[in-house]
Amino acid sequence: IDFDKMQQIYEYMLVLTVLLPMLSSGYRGENIVSSSPSSSPMRMSSVSSRRGGEFNERTTYDALEPTTAILANEESPYPSGPYISPDRANELVVIPDPEEPSLKATARIHCPHEDTDLLDWQSTSTWGGSPPSTGDNVILPENVRIIVRQSIPKIFGIISIPQSSELIFGAEINNNTAERSITFDVHGINVEGKLTIGSDTCRMETSVTITLHGNRPQDAVSNVRHPTYKGISVTGTISLHGERFYRTWTRLAKTVEPGDSVIMLQHKVNWKPDQEIILVTTSMKDSREWHRNEVSIVQSIVENPVTGVGTAVILKNPASYQHLAHSGYQGEVGLLSRRITIQGSNDSEPTDPDPHTCLADRSIFGDKGQPCPNTELTGFGGHIIVHNGGKGYVEGVELFRMGQTNVIGRYPMHFHLLGNSCSDCYFRDSSVHRSFYRCVSIHGTNFLDVSENVAFDVTGFCYYLEDGVEHDNRIEFNLGAHIHTLGPKIPYGPGQKITPFSQNENLAMPADVSASAFYITNVKNYIIGNAASGGWSGFAFPLLAEPVGLHRGTRLRPSSELSLIIDGNTAHSSSWWWKHSAPFYFGGTLYYNDDDVLEYNAGRDLTRPKRAPCVINKCKTIDGCAEYSWCQPFHQAWLKVTNTKAFLAAGVGLNSWNGRMELINYECHDCGLSLESLSTDGFWADNMLGVCRSKVPLVLPGNAKAWHIPGDGFKWYDTNQEHILTNITLRNCGYRSAEFDQYNQDPERGCGDEDSTGCHEKSSVWSFVAHSDQFVPEIMQATKYISIENSGRYFRFHDFRKNAPSSVSGREQNWFDADGSMTGLGVPSVISSGLADAGMWWFADEKAIYDPQGPLWFFEMTNGRGLGHVRIKWDDALHDEVGVTQCGNGKKIPCDYVGYIKHIGDLYAEDHGLPVTANADIVGPVGGFGWKFELNRGAPKSMRFEEIEVDPSTPMMISIAYPKGTTFELVAHAGWCDEDTTEYSCTHKFHQVDSVEEVRSSIGNTYNVDAQGVLTVRIIQTPKTFVGRPEFFLPNYSSVDRDGKGYAVSRFERNGIRLPKYTRKNYLSLETSCDSTDGVYCSEFPPPYEPIVCSPGFKQTGYDICTKELATTYLPKPPMNDLSISSSFSSSSGSSAIFDLSVSVLLLIFLCF
Repeated sequence: IDFDKMQQIYEYMLVLTVLLPMLSSGYRGENIVSSSPSSSPMRMSSVSSRRGGEFNERTTYDALEPTTAILANEESPYPSGPYISPDRANELVVIPDPEEPSLKATARIHCPHEDTDLLDWQSTSTWGGSPPSTGDNVILPENVRIIVRQSIPKIFGIISIPQSSELIFGAEINNNTAERSITFDVHGINVEGKLTIGSDTCRMETSVTITLHGNRPQDAVSNVRHPTYKGISVTGTISLHGERFYRTWTRLAKTVEPGDSVIMLQHKVNWKPDQEIILVTTSMKDSREWHRNEVSIVQSIVENPVTGVGTAVILKNPASYQHLAHSGYQGEVGLLSRRITIQGSNDSEPTDPDPHTCLADRSIFGDKGQPCPNTELTGFGGHIIVHNGGKGYVEGVELFRMGQTNVIGRYPMHFHLLGNSCSDCYFRDSSVHRSFYRCVSIHGTNFLDVSENVAFDVTGFCYYLEDGVEHDNRIEFNLGAHIHTLGPKIPYGPGQKITPFSQNENLAMPADVSASAFYITNVKNYIIGNAASGGWSGFAFPLLAEPVGLHRGTRLRPSSELSLIIDGNTAHSSSWWWKHSAPFYFGGTLYYNDDDVLEYNAGRDLTRPKRAPCVINKCKTIDGCAEYSWCQPFHQAWLKVTNTKAFLAAGVGLNSWNGRMELINYECHDCGLSLESLSTDGFWADNMLGVCRSKVPLVLPGNAKAWHIPGDGFKWYDTNQEHILTNITLRNCGYRSAEFDQYNQDPERGCGDEDSTGCHEKSSVWSFVAHSDQFVPEIMQATKYISIENSGRYFRFHDFRKNAPSSVSGREQNWFDADGSMTGLGVPSVISSGLADAGMWWFADEKAIYDPQGPLWFFEMTNGRGLGHVRIKWDDALHDEVGVTQCGNGKKIPCDYVGYIKHIGDLYAEDHGLPVTANADIVGPVGGFGWKFELNRGAPKSMRFEEIEVDPSTPMMISIAYPKGTTFELVAHAGWCDEDTTEYSCTHKFHQVDSVEEVRSSIGNTYNVDAQGVLTVRIIQTPKTFVGRPEFFLPNYSSVDRDGKGYAVSRFERNGIRLPKYTRKNYLSLETSCDSTDGVYCSEFPPPYEPIVCSPGFKQTGYDICTKELATTYLPKPPMNDLSISSSFSSSSGSSAIFDLSVSVLLLIFLCF
């Protein structure tokens, strides 16, 4: 037997089974998918008349031509490989799979419709007379179980099921004959007893469709009707169990091209002919007026058609659009049809449909199309609500044309105020599509299972945690796609701000203006393995300082709850509308405004409490939730998000505006900016891959071009952040140009001006926010194990001001490269500002490397070197003008130089140094000979040194010249100190010593005044709550705080990197005896001075180095008076450098010329 020949014959027969019926019958009818690219690609009205579950009764389609994919390969009827199998679907993240059910043919047991004590609905004996008629309100008799076995061509009023009774739907399938479909029309059902279709051991294989009828009242929003109005109200039990289809959704194994009639899926599915599926978009934009989702019908399926493919699905209608599947990401395919359907009647559709003709007042990447504001507000479908102690067990059910727009509480599936009483309840392996308001609302309900559902074409948030109190729910393996915002224009704004939206009749829940597939108001839930497509964002994690709605006043801070598991989620095709929105958006605030109206701010809201997870519920303390801002470091927790993947995001892949967060295992492909974070308390990203451009053409609307969209890796912000990034790979990022080819000359590097694969000309791998004179950097960012692959421009200062002088934030930018993998130096290094106005402040030594792209300086951070930060004050009137008349945040107001600070020594003698302004926030290299501080108007009468950040092993020395004979009093102050104790001291007065070296080697409580009147002091970071025990001491990073809990010195550390964090109220005060006429400056100017730091025969070659011929001398490390520690900037080097030898040589030659 020629088995190969038989295989070929078998495969050709498969092809014929698909093609011959199509060619012979000449299918005619209305296409589900519109062929006009300028219109909305899917015609929702074309599927509105079908009955759910009737898989063999579908709309017909135009005659299909044989697809190229089938005929082009004579060896196989399937599109040729390579294919994307599940184990190759992700490069870095691990996406979990739902548990595979047993689908083997086993005896079905405990089938409710087979019980022998059932009364037939159509029997006169059941009712003691004629069965109910059209329009009748029906109350089932007490203590009966009534079954509906066949369709009933009547529309009933309200059906009431008493507590002791049960209504069952079902029909047997006898001798493998055709199934019997059941349709049932009603205005509403009141379930006090039990409504049953199938059971968990007898999943219903008969098609059952319940249609809910009722018109939308004019006052539907303000006068919410009884739950039975076009709904199913459950205070008893609803138990619906449709046939198990697995998987309910999967991903493509091969790109689908327009015209393809065979699609390849990664996993096995048991879908049936005539079922409806959704091919989810893989375009960047997803909106009502322009999208690339399409509904199709299954002709047949073939399991394991070729190696590496789970299922081949043959479609009745060829695909109209491209749906991508490559190694970076793959589009989803979901099953919409189920055996059991609950649906709204045909008149559920909105009477104010979006005409798809509105244009925005701005261009978004070249496109102006937008949903028309305040349309689609009148959709009025059916709903199901489980409440007042009810139970809900729903699986294998299709909810179609459900939800009532802007009517609070009327959602397709609603678990309402059940507390912990419904812990065994579930809504799973079901579908929700063409929903006019949400998908599944979990409201005041805990321990619920919402899993393996498919949602498509939904207005407002889909999977929805309503008030912020909901916890321990499992939201797992769900798909949400084509999500529509609601109400007025879609939110966007300048910079990071958006004008808030308030609750009104057209916007019952103001956050719906930025609707997403998943709305997570409380992270104390299991959010695992879900996928989102479309929406303003994909997963929204808004900040709620207090619960809202019916739980307002509950002593809980939802946004600061401890997270359970957030793992394995993916999102795409969102963030089109605002550059800061993201498929994963940890931002936006929901609150009650001063008029007691619910309000939502979609942007960065600095007026509301930030996310501050704490192991103690501070809301239950005496002072209530206000105490959350005082969560002790030893009680602080971090929101942990793992195995996260974003793609096709024109804005940002993941954005975390504030709060403590750990992002572990993260991928972003084809994103405008891979990652954005603003965290004052600590943000750690570990194991991240950012592919700014996959090099696969982007699908964009109309006039939109890829070269309008950024291709950025990460942006360092300008103030009050704590960011550590480790194990980061950034690929195909940054604009490709001859001007910025210092690191890579490959003609295919980064992205260029191409219409479909390019990026904005200002794109870079790394960028620094550098527009502000008011908000400036401290020691706040560090990296380790960085790899840059095939990228264009590496570095850029982001300063939106035009023709403006350099800013304070620009001059003080700094970044600790813990292993030298980014600088290419191979040892701990610093990347810092190279702006000319900063002088030689960041020129650490003669080995420092200048980068012209930023511009930046790279230098080694070894041999006792460190970074130090301090805010210096001496004139309150001057400093109070910051942000007003001096030193604004990007405003066109002056930021005058009032002095300079520079490194001590003859190497820097001719350098003016770093300008000092009214905003005298200073950060720079320490551990050297010291800093020289000079003000234009002379020596200050008094000073305060605040916000001190410095490692105890790297002395921060400051010298200030005073008139000879001036005396000094320096006092260290602990701001959070209890004065009523003798065990600890809250202040400490410094004492004078004879030399600068004594100051350097001291524990930080001394000063020196030389013969010329130059004051030198070592500034240390004192403990948070005391300065001595009771004697003054120099803490290290092992020192414990005064209560024995936590550390004495604040820090943020991850993966071997430590960043110091200042304590706000701690400071060092300086008072002098000099004469002063204005009380601010000494009347007498001190004489100029330039200390000599190197011994005869040596020359200074760095801020801490004296060199003689081949010998190099470094300053010795000071002794420690507490436990010895390693430098806060110490780390092992191990990542490959970005510079190979040839690039280093070329760069040195370039610098020489």
